[in-house]
Parts: sequence; C-alpha cells; structure tokens
Amino acid sequence: MRVLFLMDQMYLHGGTERILSQKMNYLVENLNVETYLLTSEQRDRKAVYEISNKVVWKDLEINYHRNLSYFHPKNLKKSVRHFKALKKEIAKIKPDVIMSVSFSPEQYFLPFIHKKIPKLKEFHSSKYVYNVSKQRKFLDKSLKKYDALVVLNDTEKQFYDNDNIVVIPNFTDFKSSINQNFKREKTIIAAGRIAPVKQFDKLIQVWNNLKDEFPDWKIKIFGSGDEMLLNELNDLIKKLNLSHSVFILPSTPLIEEEMNNASIYAMTSETECFPMVLLEAQACGLPIISFDCPTGPRHIINNNIDGLLVEPNNIEAYTNSLRNLIINNQKRIDFGMRGKHNVELYSKEVVMKKWLDLFNNQLDKA
Repeated sequence: MRVLFLMDQMYLHGGTERILSQKMNYLVENLNVETYLLTSEQRDRKAVYEISNKVVWKDLEINYHRNLSYFHPKNLKKSVRHFKALKKEIAKIKPDVIMSVSFSPEQYFLPFIHKKIPKLKEFHSSKYVYNVSKQRKFLDKSLKKYDALVVLNDTEKQFYDNDNIVVIPNFTDFKSSINQNFKREKTIIAAGRIAPVKQFDKLIQVWNNLKDEFPDWKIKIFGSGDEMLLNELNDLIKKLNLSHSVFILPSTPLIEEEMNNASIYAMTSETECFPMVLLEAQACGLPIISFDCPTGPRHIINNNIDGLLVEPNNIEAYTNSLRNLIINNQKRIDFGMRGKHNVELYSKEVVMKKWLDLFNNQLDKA
C-alpha cells in the first residue's frame, strides 16, 4: 500500500504536526506501508518532531503569504502553482490513498486532481468555532467530493453534512507505568501553543485567587507562538505579582518528563477538538482539570473519575475545583491511576488499526 499525506509544514510545534509525525513513522516502521509526505511551505526548516528516513518527503516550496488571507490575490496566484505542482507529484508517486491534513488551499482543490485515487480529509480542530464566510461556505462544498472525512470525536460529526464521516481519535505514545512513584513536585502544568484559544490568561487569573493559600505550589505553562500575546501574559503575571509562582516556558521535547514530575494538569481552553495533551497527561498519571469546552475534553475526561470538568469560562468554579484537587492528595492519586487505564483505549496500536482498516476499506471500494 502507498499512502500520501499532504501538509503545509512540519516545523511548528503543534498537536497536528506531532500526531502526523508519529502516524507516518508507525506506518513505515511497523506496518511496512510506503509513506509519502508533500508539504507546501517548509521553508528549508527542520521538522520539529522526528520523522523516519523511510518517509519519502518533498516540499513543493509554494510558500503562501501567511500574513495574508488565502483569498488574497497574491495567495490565489500561488494556489494555481500549488495545484499544478501537486498534480505533477501525485502522478509520479501514484499513491493508493491520499490524506489531506492541513487547512491550506490544497484541501479545496485536491478532490479535482486524479479523481480515481481515494482521497480522505482529516480534521484536527473543532468546527464549532469555524468562521464560515461566503467564500468558505462555497469552498466547503468541495468537501462533499472526498471519499471520507475523518474527525476526532462523535460530537464533531454534527457539523458536517457528509454521510461518509469516520471518527478516529488521536493516540499517545507516552508510556504508562501503573507502578509509578507518586512523589511529585507541587506543580500544576499546562501546555499548548501561545494563542488566544488556549486562554492561559484565565489559568493565571485562577492562580491569582489561590496563590496565598498555596505559596509552595507553582504553575508551569509550556508553549510557543504569538509573541505579542506572550508579552501580554508575562505582563499579567507581573501585574498580579505572580512572577515567583507562574512561569511561561518554551515548548519542550521533554514534556513527558515534566508531566511525570508534576501533580496536576490544567486546561483552560475556549475550544478543543481532541487534545492529545490530555492523553499524554493521563499516560503520565496526572489528574486533569479542564473547562468542559466544546468539543473534546469530555470525550477524554470522565468527570469526577479521572479528572474534573468545569463549566466553560467560570473562573470561580475552576478556582474551587482546583483548590479541592490541590488539598486532596488521595483524589489526585486515584484520578491519576484511573486515567492511566483510560488512556489504554487510545494506544498507538489500537488507533493505527483504525487507520489501516480505513485505508483498506478505501482500496476495496476503488
């Protein structure tokens, strides 16, 4: 079998980039699937996550103007070049299945290239907050042309009109150790790109309510991204006199080690589709507290069993729930142990079997 993945880039830290890297590596290393990757704007940068040298990777060097809309005339010209380059490369590769992963213009014109090859569209974010402009609404009609749409949870299915929607969640390759020592640091950890949707400012506000009660605890936020927002978050930390207990640190490849040392994982996002970071936290035995935001955390966290779900954007409720978790060490231990069992449902082997079954199913139909 020969599978081709299409992505804009692989140099930025993010859940999509990480899971795609792991997925491709598993296909070539464990399932002997011929795996190809075409990016459109890698810009001569190294992949942020390890990609097997068995993956055949080429960058098309389209290099869209990221500071402009994809509908801007300059990017529309690049879309034409992208179409031609992609058509040429697909003819060379002759894949059995093509996976569109990113949100670049390719997702709209791919169905019209080499129409006999099965094409799948994969979504890694929630359509709950999808900004449907007139142009987007028109272009979204092309999604009907895909042989299947892959979403991360059952709730996302309601946002699409297609009758060929498949649910395949993310997986984690963090190793769960049931006999892990629970002597942990008094640290609450959070991670994700620095972007408004992550609402790290709300976590800082929550901690401002608790700082005097728990002076020996601290918060570590790992993330990179919007520099202006990062400065705003650091200014908020200084304004609230939290510099001694709240730290924003760059994204790290050692996040598993950080999780193993921490005591609680905290998520304050406005929306999440199926946050892989929660699976990673569970694999590391961390109890989780999260806003019950649309549409992902509720599909991972079992409320009051392996974590806590709080009414979205309710700072007071989040503060009270986090306080309860901090003072109750046994609850943290119990939540962490149950979370480790839950995450086994999302092992790499279980999830990748779903992908292989989907690919085979498409080949049978072709």
